Amino acid sequence: MRQIKLGMVIAKPETRTISEIEKYITSEEVEMLMFPEGYLQSGNLEKVRELARKHKKWIVSGMDDDRVLSHGMETGIIIDPSGDIAGEHRKTSLTKWEVEHGCQRGNSIKVIETPLGKFGFAICYEIHFPEVSRILALQDAEIIFNPIGSGMWNEAQFNVWNAIARARASENSAFVVGCSHFDDCIPVAFAYAPGGECLASSREQNRMVPVVLDFGKYKTEKDFDQRRPELYSDLVGLKYLGNQSTKDQWRIARRKP
Repeated sequence: MRQIKLGMVIAKPETRTISEIEKYITSEEVEMLMFPEGYLQSGNLEKVRELARKHKKWIVSGMDDDRVLSHGMETGIIIDPSGDIAGEHRKTSLTKWEVEHGCQRGNSIKVIETPLGKFGFAICYEIHFPEVSRILALQDAEIIFNPIGSGMWNEAQFNVWNAIARARASENSAFVVGCSHFDDCIPVAFAYAPGGECLASSREQNRMVPVVLDFGKYKTEKDFDQRRPELYSDLVGLKYLGNQSTKDQWRIARRKP
């Protein structure tokens, strides 16, 4: 029976160090570790790959990424137990603060296929855009990772964020898991099953929150037969191609003023 033993780390914010990875990667309780948005710096990537290879662990993390652009991007990265990069996602929807500080947007939403399953990222703020998770679900994503850049500012945000994560899991038949840094806000780690069941929810101090994602108990098969994409064009300003053989393909169409 297929399972993933995941450890979601409510991590202390670090700059140029990876002590949280070094602390938890030896845990025999988990096979995969998840860290918040921006936990890694791209300059530490090779060291993290070495640790993954040495300890035969999967590592999922957000990363401040300046490998290509000096202003950097927020990237989600998956490293496999061989130390190879299984896949990456660059954050597509930015906060106002990120835009004002010169962060760059990614332009692609694709699942990452691994021997453990099909994974996708909705980095921090992206979880608030249902289109991101739905596009991943249309590609059969089984887990949507939501690495979060900071803790929750208040109780209202804590409750709303968890409600959104639960909804994304239920509406897309996927596990949705997330964790934040341990800073001066309310820390958070959560895991929701494809039916919306809460598997783990924590607001505790700096720690690793373990959870088992059981694909036998919780099914990730999709049933989108009743979608009506021909009615959704106003949502994104695209024109639907009605050919049944390309049911979910679209083409850009210029809008009339």
